[in-house]
Amino acid sequence: MESKSKRMEEAINRIKKNPDVVRPSIGVFAGIYNNEGKVLLKKRGKNETLSGDWDLPGGSVEVESAAVASDERLIGQELAREVMEETGIQISVEVMPAMYPAVIKGGFDWAFVIPIYNIKRDETKGDYAFYSPKDLLRIAQLPEGRRLVSGVGKRMHRLALMALCHSPNLEYRKEANEMLLEIQDKFE
Repeated sequence: MESKSKRMEEAINRIKKNPDVVRPSIGVFAGIYNNEGKVLLKKRGKNETLSGDWDLPGGSVEVESAAVASDERLIGQELAREVMEETGIQISVEVMPAMYPAVIKGGFDWAFVIPIYNIKRDETKGDYAFYSPKDLLRIAQLPEGRRLVSGVGKRMHRLALMALCHSPNLEYRKEANEMLLEIQDKFE
């Protein structure tokens, strides 16, 4: 297992190779709950990377939008756009939302999950289902094309567990928190 100082040294060397600017990619994902407190995952379509895998609705903050943003409301606007595009579910994020991060090694790819409790669901599109913490673990272990994106302990698994740490279901909150702590201990 790599030490933190070795990882820090590697990161500094990467930055030195590209001294102009470090621009992390930023993704925003929605933790949308059903009446049981399970979190919504959508199945990736045939024309998407990792087709058939499951992930939270959301995606990257578009560079063009970020360039003209007047303030932090951009985060909610971008999340609402992504969720509508992918699921047909209308959400509204009026104030700066609570965000919970998952960072990929190296720090150049940041993702945040934002719990969403109030949605308008007239017509939805795409394949989606709701999952408990134990369900997440089960689908994270499936083969590519049917699993939670990237598998057990990876970013999407951590993000979905973070969402469930804020579920209206207190049992799911506890299970998700325990699973997340176990994953973080393994990958530290």
